[in-house]
Amino acid sequence: MNDLVFHPVLALPWLLLLALGTLAAILWSLGRGVRSRPRAIALAVLRCGALAALLLLLAQPQRRREEITVLRPQLAVLVDNSQSMAEKVDPKQPPRAARVAEWLRSPALKAARADFDVRLFAFSDAPAEVPSADALKFDGAQSRLTDSLARLEEHFRGQPLAGILLLSDGLERGGEAHPGPSPSAAPAAETPGGEARVPVFAFELESPFRPKQQARRVSLANLDYPPRIVTGWDAEARAALTARGMSGQTLRVEFWREGQKAGETAVAFNEDEQTRQIAFPLSQSLPGVVHYELRIDDPAADADAKKVPFTVEAMEPGNRILYLQNTLGFDFKFLRKAIVTDRNLQLSAFVRWADGRIVALGGPDGKAPAALDLSENALAGTAVVILGDLAPDALSPAQCAALAQFVSRGGGLVILGGSHSLANPAFAGTALGPLLPIRLPAEYREGNFPMHITDTGLHHPVFGSLFTAIEDFPPLLSANLAGGAAPLAEVLVETSVNGKAFPVIAAMRHGQGRVITVASDTLWRWRLAAKGWSAERSPYDTFWAQLMDWLIPKEQQKQDGNRLELFSERTQYYSEERPELRALLRTAAPNAPAPASIPLKLRTPDEKIFEYTLRPAQWTGRDGKKVSGFRATVEPNVPGIFRAEAAVTVQGAAVTGETRFLVIQPPTEQTGKPIDKGALQRIAQAHGGRYYPLGAWDRWRNDLHVAEQHTSKIELTDLWTHPLLEAALLLLLAAEWAARKYWNLP
Repeated sequence: MNDLVFHPVLALPWLLLLALGTLAAILWSLGRGVRSRPRAIALAVLRCGALAALLLLLAQPQRRREEITVLRPQLAVLVDNSQSMAEKVDPKQPPRAARVAEWLRSPALKAARADFDVRLFAFSDAPAEVPSADALKFDGAQSRLTDSLARLEEHFRGQPLAGILLLSDGLERGGEAHPGPSPSAAPAAETPGGEARVPVFAFELESPFRPKQQARRVSLANLDYPPRIVTGWDAEARAALTARGMSGQTLRVEFWREGQKAGETAVAFNEDEQTRQIAFPLSQSLPGVVHYELRIDDPAADADAKKVPFTVEAMEPGNRILYLQNTLGFDFKFLRKAIVTDRNLQLSAFVRWADGRIVALGGPDGKAPAALDLSENALAGTAVVILGDLAPDALSPAQCAALAQFVSRGGGLVILGGSHSLANPAFAGTALGPLLPIRLPAEYREGNFPMHITDTGLHHPVFGSLFTAIEDFPPLLSANLAGGAAPLAEVLVETSVNGKAFPVIAAMRHGQGRVITVASDTLWRWRLAAKGWSAERSPYDTFWAQLMDWLIPKEQQKQDGNRLELFSERTQYYSEERPELRALLRTAAPNAPAPASIPLKLRTPDEKIFEYTLRPAQWTGRDGKKVSGFRATVEPNVPGIFRAEAAVTVQGAAVTGETRFLVIQPPTEQTGKPIDKGALQRIAQAHGGRYYPLGAWDRWRNDLHVAEQHTSKIELTDLWTHPLLEAALLLLLAAEWAARKYWNLP
């Protein structure tokens, strides 16, 4: 449709009045100034033509044209990409994945591509567009069908989506076994007003058959418990039970403590394959190692699920230090004094004489303990163990194993250097060897060894800015020169020999505990005067005080200082889950302003670092009360142990928090079950679509009714700026001027 519209520079009456006035002036001037009638008529024609062209320019005419375009509606094909689609559940039929390939080659879909913009999506956990059927791998570990439909509708919101063609077995999986966050979108079946959204057409991918009777089976999918608790604190153990063929059955799970039944719970299953979570409280009033058992007295339980033992170490709130030195000397004398000076630390010291006897030199109450006890129960009340230059044969293999287990459960271990321990190749073969942050053996040398602090050491809680001028401290008189540091170790202080750097003080995590090596037996030299040192204690005493404070397990820290607690809801997740990390910031000053956010670093098992932000949030605690803190959702990319670190500055002081969690591959999604025809029919009906059995696939094209949609576009073309009009005006004016000059007219 074409129309002419005008946008005059002046109102139309004024423009007409101006035109009439100009025309009258032209006629009057020609009548009075040109005597030749033919010449007057010629000039009048030229001037009136120029006036008409000028009036056309001032009127600014435009051509209005409306273009109508027919929109081609979109059609989404949603394919279930989970493992159950490739499972051959009936030997007489092809797998569902083969039926999907057959459907994608159907004549109805080929014909629909001429009228629709057909787009292919695959889903297991969430829908994602795929370029072609070749990208379908059918390897997803779960099927979030309802969530995927909702997400797909949200993806096409505001776009002309004619319908969704669903190719799935209807076996939705991903509830309790994979407790990931659910999308915030409205249910896929209805809009907020209750009306059906986009129609969903579901297709049968398998003929009905009688499946084999599934054997009843119960297995323990996961057992999560804290290896260490503090006496008087409440904790809990969580277990995940996976059952097959147990629909309608109830299972009794018993919880035993030290050989006595402490409680039980009933677990009901309402599906043929289902995972249920259970929890039991853990509490201990006295320190020691407590033996627990999870028992399932049912014939369907796996052999390793009938009786699952585990131990939890309960430790005193105090800060008990166990120090075992090889011989008496300056290092023993000054180290013992540095620890005893701190009233918050309780020291039990032992010395090994030349004949191999281990003698106690006083306990925390001033009395010597009867004998050295490195059993699990004895170590349960210990926060840190210090081993001073012990020969590898000083401790039995059982004692070394107990110390390794002590560290794994959250204890701190300090290994001091000398000529007997780190320098002996046999030390690497003990249970303590793999825990050390330096490579063994470390050659023992005497001489002058000035110290250099690393960048890591300057920012580490053990050292910090006080030790900036560590080069001015008295040099050490001995050092164990290791061949390097362990891959996950942090080198805090090092020395240089012939231009090569050697770690002297290095730290590393092992399990939930920490291990630190001091590769020298002359660190006591730091008690001497040091340039620029301004603290009340000597560098030596300050080092040991800060080291003990860093090694004490977090559960024992007092509540009266700034503290950042970083934790996850569970310690184990599946690879397709998105763990939520939470942080609690406790400040010494009650009115201290809370930060707007807290930066978070996530270190992956392959040593990559991803940055997130912990933002203010609230959640409900186990006691039902609201808890205010910070949280962030992270996305693990590979199986293994992930380490999360957060740091924030509170009133000028740096506060850090750290936690770890394990990511594992989820269990297989293959169940041996037939398609859930009823679920597919309900989905199609709720969305205003239909369910098509085998042999009736192509009928959907007749049932898909789409109103033709149009878009109109208005185009305005300026006519008054046309080059011909401008050229005509210039030519008329030039011709009139040339005629006057030719006729010698003014």
